Amino acid sequence: MRIREGYDVVVIGGGTAGAMAGIAAARSGARTLLVEKFGNLGGVLTLGMSLKGVNDGEGVKALGGIGAELLDRARAAGGATTIVSAHPRHGSIMGQDPESMKFNLIDMVRASGLQLLLHSYLVDAIVSGTRLQAIRVANKAGLEIIPAKCFVDCTGDADLAALAGAGFVMGRESDARMQPVSAIFRVGGVNLEKTWAYLEEHPEDFETPYGYVGDEYTVAKFRAKPGVGVAGFRSLIKKARAAGDYTIPREDLGFNPMAGRPEVTINITRVHGIDGTNPDDLTRAEIESQLQIIEGVRFLRKYLPGFEDCYVVSSPFQVGIRETRRIQGSYVLTKEDCRTGANFPDQVARGAYPLDVHDVSPSVHGTANVPGGGTDLSQIPRSYGIPARCLVALGVDNLLVAGRALSATHEAAGSARGQPVCMATGHAAGTMAALAATLNTLPSELDIKHLQCVLRQQHAVLERG
Repeated sequence: MRIREGYDVVVIGGGTAGAMAGIAAARSGARTLLVEKFGNLGGVLTLGMSLKGVNDGEGVKALGGIGAELLDRARAAGGATTIVSAHPRHGSIMGQDPESMKFNLIDMVRASGLQLLLHSYLVDAIVSGTRLQAIRVANKAGLEIIPAKCFVDCTGDADLAALAGAGFVMGRESDARMQPVSAIFRVGGVNLEKTWAYLEEHPEDFETPYGYVGDEYTVAKFRAKPGVGVAGFRSLIKKARAAGDYTIPREDLGFNPMAGRPEVTINITRVHGIDGTNPDDLTRAEIESQLQIIEGVRFLRKYLPGFEDCYVVSSPFQVGIRETRRIQGSYVLTKEDCRTGANFPDQVARGAYPLDVHDVSPSVHGTANVPGGGTDLSQIPRSYGIPARCLVALGVDNLLVAGRALSATHEAAGSARGQPVCMATGHAAGTMAALAATLNTLPSELDIKHLQCVLRQQHAVLERG
């Protein structure tokens, strides 16, 4: 069995959080290897969803550092729109081209000195006491052992943390139910002018957020802002369901356009009762979600004005998982922390992605104000701090976790799983791992003031404003 040696830091998972963690660790001076099961980096960032929460609801910047650098590079190449702030539903929103993100990201990786091991799967953790010594991965060459001083779990499902014996929770605390999964896809051949005109004539299909008061939430304003998508079309879905043309367990759809292109990202699929750590569940989710894409395209062509000639441009590399395991840290981020813009003495990142909690089943809602088949979505007016304690896995001394598996409640994770927040926590975890490895200490024993100073030098946003 081959032993791949010589690394200070190993990052597992090259999605939105993992790519940031790997670049951050390498730039911070650590010999870093990123292990990824697919052939490209970025994860759900490469699906084309608009980015919500780069700024908070009052328009104050929440994402800096490596994540903001990636967005700036993509924007300079025509692959991202400007950020629309003070958005009444999302806080802020930005359109993006997933291919531009993907290729700018790999260019940043090359420049950082980060080493990659692609097409490789985590299969085991080698632990001594409370210290993770090495990981075992499988790839075309067979099995390999990779030791390191510090590890960062960016698998999204806390796979490494679970294998290493760290504490974790699954799904909602009361019953372990998890949010449904979705397959986000893109369609081309769309006449958006026709769609906007329909929404202006049928305001009932333009979904206003629950409890929203004001005159800013209008079709005309959305139409004038490039990259800003909408949700709604409930009457068309109801009509299609009555005609037997629609069976997807979701009562609305969301779309995200990219300025100047006849392409739209569609969020309409939904599969409940899926445990993203169970291969049989994942197989069922992939099959059902792909069949729902077929049905969704038929619905779009038949019922949605402007989509009569649409066609699939891309479908996801895997079904999108919103929630599985979350580690237990010495602090658990809460819904109130998110809502109130809480600050912490050891904060290493900020979050402003909306509180986005989907129904855990077709008839079970997380809050009373979610209409049937829907989502509890509320903006974050003022960004909140994320403590370093939420990224350190209890029970494994040299393991950090970033992305949607950080230490948070079921509801708070609905915000912390957003892509800009994953970028921020990935950056923080990578820097923490590098400092711990190069200083020969544990992540939990790092001097917080020094860590925060280094993150600020890397242009991370730690304080609001």
